[in-house]
Amino acid sequence: MATRRGPDGTVRVSVQGTMNTVNWANIFWANLTTSATPSQADLDAWLTAFQAAYKTNFQAYATTAVAYTQAQASYFYPTNLILPSIVAMSGTGAGTAGAGQVQSACAVVSWQTGVYWRGGKPRTYLPDVDDGNYTAQRTLTSTAQTNLKASALAFRTAVNALTSGAITATQLGFVSFRSGNADRTPPLFFGFSDVKIHPRLGTQRRRLGKWVP
Repeated sequence: MATRRGPDGTVRVSVQGTMNTVNWANIFWANLTTSATPSQADLDAWLTAFQAAYKTNFQAYATTAVAYTQAQASYFYPTNLILPSIVAMSGTGAGTAGAGQVQSACAVVSWQTGVYWRGGKPRTYLPDVDDGNYTAQRTLTSTAQTNLKASALAFRTAVNALTSGAITATQLGFVSFRSGNADRTPPLFFGFSDVKIHPRLGTQRRRLGKWVP
């Protein structure tokens, strides 16, 4: 469930799974155009298609140590209510078993927009990308960068084409909650215009799990 309310008509989506029993999640935002109030069935079908687009475009880069468990969505009604949805996911990455990096390493997808600011940018962190995509244990090969960019753009295209019942159009993007050290009221949604693949591996130390004695 979302911890912060997005703008009216937006939906927060998390794609969740495990990697060697440690949880991971990627968070996305989308703006939905609607012809009427979306029903539970509308959002459930939309979320089912969203998670399928994620797996179709990114599953090949993850090793079989990456498992998919569920996708979760929170749609923000203009009436200040929230419509939730949870869809089960299954399967694992389609890469080579046991051929990934350390558990905290990931490939980094940076989403581009037409707005500029200092600080963090919207990114997607892909866990346990197959070793065949790396060189010198730390850098994506030029071929992997090209292929991953094509996959990320295809994912954006697939999401932007989603419709379901009263949901007549979708735009993948992100939400800005703060500006100038103050909360935006209301927060603003910005759509993605392009994508950049970072050549260097990223790291998320929390994927290694809790400290143990």
